[in-house]
Amino acid sequence: MAENASTVSLLPWTEKYRPKTLNDVVRDDSAIDIIQKFAKDGELPHLLLHGPPGTGKTSTILALAKELYGDNFTSMVLTLNSSDARGIHIVRDEIQSFASTSRPFANFFKLVILDECDSMTKDAQFALRRIMEKYTYHTRFCLVCNYSSKVISALQSRCTKFRFAPIRRDTMRRKLQLIASSECLSITEESLETIVRLGEGDLRKAVNILQSAHLSSDTRTINDDVIFATTGNMDWRKVDGLLHILLSDSLKNIFNYLTNLRAEQNFALVDILAPLCDSLFRTHLPHDVRTCFLRALADVEYSLSFTSTEKSQMLLLISTFVQKRNIFTLG
Repeated sequence: MAENASTVSLLPWTEKYRPKTLNDVVRDDSAIDIIQKFAKDGELPHLLLHGPPGTGKTSTILALAKELYGDNFTSMVLTLNSSDARGIHIVRDEIQSFASTSRPFANFFKLVILDECDSMTKDAQFALRRIMEKYTYHTRFCLVCNYSSKVISALQSRCTKFRFAPIRRDTMRRKLQLIASSECLSITEESLETIVRLGEGDLRKAVNILQSAHLSSDTRTINDDVIFATTGNMDWRKVDGLLHILLSDSLKNIFNYLTNLRAEQNFALVDILAPLCDSLFRTHLPHDVRTCFLRALADVEYSLSFTSTEKSQMLLLISTFVQKRNIFTLG
């Protein structure tokens, strides 16, 4: 028993706190309720779960499978990650072998879970279509992917589709608070909000950030400094300060400030553009002014993706802000 407890404590928190039942799944819409009703009625169709990473697709189908099969999970469920097993030989050998064998329990179907199925080759997807048709009486298939457009229409038409949207901020915050409480962590509301913002609707990403910040801290206290140092992101406050200077100071002072900021923080110019864009959206500005500044940031990022030097693009960024703010009489 002590060995099991030790093993659990060493697990990544994304696995340690993975939902065990459908009721534990973090939910924002009715998709999970509908899937749960299918299972209770014993009429589970083929499923296609799609949406951004970290929104609960894999956790949902695994929790459903554990509820359906209990101790018989291993013999009744085949789970494959299609990014590794993506060729036609996997479909013809492993999947067909599992789907065609006799069932341990005559009154219930088996389940094949194909994670990241959008990585499968087209030939493999066409072969899978035929297997789904042939063994649909006693085997159900659940396809999990980020992009349903990469799944052939023949497979999509055989599945009931559910889109998992990015997790809402308040929902993510509650889950993170629960994990922090379980791990006896001390974290402020501001730092919790920082993790939620960095998570960008991806709960798995947010939980990983929380665990990384905990492991990098000498104490069980987590603050913004630890979070930004762990993730390699710029502090929002420094980005807001940079925007304020871009909108008010002289060209020379802006250049010196930005140069020093990049030297102190070891950031490339491209790393500053995304948070600067977010800061622009949070700052009260007329729509036409904000549009001009966002276009300038887009032009700089586009140029940096080719052969332009960072210094020339930094000068372009600064001069554009100074020129536009003078036109709109902001400075």
